[in-house]
Amino acid sequence: MAARWIGLTRSNKKNSRARAKAHTMKQSLHALGAGGVLVLAAAMNFALYPDALAEVISGERPIIGFVPAEPAGNTLSTATPTVLNENEVRLLAATVWGEARSEGEDGMRAVAHVMVNRIGPRFGEDLATVILSPKQFSVWNRGDPNRRTVINLARDPSSIATDPQWLVADQVAREVLSGASVDPTGGALFYHTRAVRPRWARIGQGRQVIGQHIFYVDVPDPGVRDTPRLIDVAQYLGQAISGNEPRTTQASSRRGPRAGRVNGVIQYAPVGAGGQPLPSETTAQAVDVNAAATPTISGGPVATPDTIAPIGASAP
Repeated sequence: MAARWIGLTRSNKKNSRARAKAHTMKQSLHALGAGGVLVLAAAMNFALYPDALAEVISGERPIIGFVPAEPAGNTLSTATPTVLNENEVRLLAATVWGEARSEGEDGMRAVAHVMVNRIGPRFGEDLATVILSPKQFSVWNRGDPNRRTVINLARDPSSIATDPQWLVADQVAREVLSGASVDPTGGALFYHTRAVRPRWARIGQGRQVIGQHIFYVDVPDPGVRDTPRLIDVAQYLGQAISGNEPRTTQASSRRGPRAGRVNGVIQYAPVGAGGQPLPSETTAQAVDVNAAATPTISGGPVATPDTIAPIGASAP
């Protein structure tokens, strides 16, 4: 009986060893299969991306971070902040406030871009010239009810510094002047309210409506426009406040003296002609303006009774 139990015990050990060996072999086959898949995937990866294989062989490993690198074209982090001219900021904000404060941020932004778009040889080489030139923006026209308020705001906006509409106008002016604003007008140079229709609107190009304003990319000029003279903001505002603002327009200051009418249209002499002596007043070209002109035909003098020889007289 003892031998029988011993034999059974030995037999169980052999069976356990056989099962363990089979299990180990099965695990090895599974591991080999998983490893083969990984090796195959790595081979395909290196075949598609040879640079990755070169990095593995060289031993260099890229640094992986959670913050992505900035694009090459993004220079916001290294760009120098734009230094704004506070006189121009107040001037633009005051004009935008006067022209479009009832239009909200979008309307004020569109109007501000029109003013900045005009800077150049056609309307003026700086913002002050563009805005303050005669008959360009209605709030600066004489007799406009908003003109006095706009002048005061351009000099000192502390009286309405907390007004929500002024805060928006000031922010829009700073964004437009610093280049941080997108132009909703697409480069418009002209606009007017929907309540009026100026004569030039019929030839306006690139028409679009934003709020209660109609914008135009361009309105062709009928003739050649001279660049307006530069206007100093501080000097202009000081003269406007004191009442000593010059009333001569830029067009009249470039004209010479009046030279009469032709077909009912006033004609002007050249600018340098004012105060110059007439030809009859110069000693070098003394001319008797009262003397009768000698009549000519085909470039030759016409015979007069004094020069006609008597009949029968011999010619000289």
